Formats: sequence, C-alpha cells, structure tokens
Amino acid sequence: MNNLAAVPSIIFGVVGLTLYLGIFGLPRSSPLVGGMTLSFMMLPNIIIATKNAFTNVPIAIKDAAFALGAPHIKVILDHSLPIALPRIIHGAVLAIARILGESSPLLMIGMVAFIADTPTSFFDPATVLPVQIYIWSSSPEIAFIELAAIAIIALLLMLFALNLIANFVKRKFEFFDS
Repeated sequence: MNNLAAVPSIIFGVVGLTLYLGIFGLPRSSPLVGGMTLSFMMLPNIIIATKNAFTNVPIAIKDAAFALGAPHIKVILDHSLPIALPRIIHGAVLAIARILGESSPLLMIGMVAFIADTPTSFFDPATVLPVQIYIWSSSPEIAFIELAAIAIIALLLMLFALNLIANFVKRKFEFFDS
C-alpha cells in the first residue's frame, strides 16, 4: 500500500483510462469515471491511515476486553474502532483534500469537455474545477483571468476548510495520544 500511495497521479489516470473507458466502455468526461478514478487514487491513503489508527490502539484495552471474555469481533467493534475512528476520519478527510486539487488523472480520462448545460446524470460530460482553472488561466481575456483567480481562491478555501475539519475531528474525538 505504501508503494501505491507513492505512485504519481498521472498513473492513476492511465489506469482509469484503460480500465473504465477501455475495458468497461464508460463514456469520456463522465463524473462517474472521474469519481471512480479519484477514489481508486485515494484508497491507498485511507488504507494506510486505517492501519495506523488500529495499530495505535493501546494493547491494554484489547487485552482487558479479551480478559473479560469478549469475542474478537466485539473487541474490534466496541473497543478498537471507537478509539481508531478519529484517526480514520482524519486520514479520509486528508485524502479527500489531496484529490480535490488533482487534475492530471482527470485530464487522462477526458474531463476537459466544454460544458454548455448542467449535467443531468453521472454519464453526461462534465469538467472539474482544477481543469477549469487551467483553461481559464490560459485564455487571454481579462475576465477569464479574474474567473481563474476566484476559482483558485475557492479551491484554496475548500482545502483549508477540509484541513481544519480533519484536525478538529482528530483533536476533539481522539481518546489517546500516541
């Protein structure tokens, strides 16, 4: 998983292009393909965060539950999971914050379409904010430069808010510091 987490994002775009568009035949520029590609990209980070969260659960709590005769599944659900959950949520929110600004895998699956109407289904063509920022910033008109600046500020505010949420959840609900 550590190796998959270190893979450049463009490789996930190639995998999405091959798997979802080539093998499954899903339409280019669809939000469904974009979402599946980005979720595949953030999966290693969530798995690593979950593994680390369960590793940091104090062994004394698990041993005490086993000593009282709790079955393995009850120890996990009633003791380990509540302690590990803040770190799992923290890792998931940070993974979402990471993929929020990703554009290279989405460029590979064709999410650069010109969209005249609002998409009505998951299979209609769509675009994403990082790609739209790139398109606007490469346009010579001053109005598009201003739109790109506003979109960059909006994206930064979303990233800042997600990081604040992640840190709040971790600090507020974490039982044990390790």
